[in-house]
Amino acid sequence: MHSGMADREDQILHDAAARNCAAVLSLPSAGMLRHSKSRFLGESDGGLVIASAPGEAALIQSLIAGGEPCVVTFKGNSSKTAFAARILKVIPNWQMNEGLAVEALLLAFPDKIKSVQRRSNYRARVSESSELNARVWRLAETADLKTTPMDAQKIRCDLRDLSVGGMGVRFHGDDGKPPKITAGERLRVEISTGQAEPFILEGRMRQPTQTPSGDSIITGVAFKKLESHLEGRRILAILTHIVGQLQREELRRMRLGLAAG
Repeated sequence: MHSGMADREDQILHDAAARNCAAVLSLPSAGMLRHSKSRFLGESDGGLVIASAPGEAALIQSLIAGGEPCVVTFKGNSSKTAFAARILKVIPNWQMNEGLAVEALLLAFPDKIKSVQRRSNYRARVSESSELNARVWRLAETADLKTTPMDAQKIRCDLRDLSVGGMGVRFHGDDGKPPKITAGERLRVEISTGQAEPFILEGRMRQPTQTPSGDSIITGVAFKKLESHLEGRRILAILTHIVGQLQREELRRMRLGLAAG
């Protein structure tokens, strides 16, 4: 790792410890993770001190004995950060202030951390196993959004990520040629979850990137603002719920991956 990047990552943890940043402590157990609310309490002996997990004394001792890492996740001003670290020891009485002591854990300073940029509209990745799907049609400027366009206007697509403000997609063409669509074009988007009725949004295509194969493009679709009418607010609530589910699944995979690594 480049030393400048390593220094910046180390500083993120030093700042979190100094600010007593809230965190989630995830302890591996039987192939799963047990999550507990926690908090950075400071630094000691070259490691990080965080609040312990209530009721997990036996599991913590087994992790210490086996040298198996836990996972810590926390939010910064513009990013979400996670790292895996060994628990070095339990500190029974970490002095918070003159009148308060809590049980804490001393963690080895991690070799690497992973930060995920947070957006004003968080864009969550859609896995290949997800039941979430999108169908897209090119739409004339004067066409009614609620009327299903002709099949010739449909663009084959794979949904890559989703936020309440837009989505990332791969559009496919035919016969080895890229799809017939241009940046700024008006689109009709139908999103389905496999559990409820599909819902319709209006979008505009962003600048595309052609893939090496030449028969598809990777691009984004910006949704038209939804807050201005009752139906739009209903769809916004559905989108917010879906993105929240995707975000929780993405974070769970990140924690499991760090723990396995």
